Amino acid sequence: MTDPQRNRALVRAALCLAIAVVVQALRVFLPLPPIASMLLIGTVVNLCLCFAVWGSGILYAGIICLLLPVFAFLQGHLPVLPMVAVVFLGNLVFCVVVQQKKRWKHYVFAPLLKAVTLWSCTGIVCNLFRLPQQAKYLLQVSMGIPQWTTALLGVIAAAFLWERLRKSGSIL
Repeated sequence: MTDPQRNRALVRAALCLAIAVVVQALRVFLPLPPIASMLLIGTVVNLCLCFAVWGSGILYAGIICLLLPVFAFLQGHLPVLPMVAVVFLGNLVFCVVVQQKKRWKHYVFAPLLKAVTLWSCTGIVCNLFRLPQQAKYLLQVSMGIPQWTTALLGVIAAAFLWERLRKSGSIL
């Protein structure tokens, strides 16, 4: 990659990270019902992850995958520190699959693998740290179907917007 290409990729990644972090913080400022908050925030965050992969590459997307759960933990959205690693891994799995060029993989495998990764790793973390059974149940429920739903909506929205931006010449 030449310097101008690297700079462009870095700026795109920084914009994706900034948007995702601001959107994650919305739940502090907007008193939305929890389900609406989760759907809106999760969808936009997953859209940003897709844009980071397609516009900046897997390296920058991987850095974003690490930073987003750190910010979420600092904002109080992750209950225990080890969940940072779980969310990082789930986001990274999502990005690696989204990086593939076949669209059906985006819609089918990326959200499914993200949800399975988050659900199973959450169970492992809860068992390792001996969290109460009710806390484990609630955490695993939140890392299952809701994560699949927001990842699916995010990748659909990202593919639609990416194509619209590409056709309009807005993506350099």
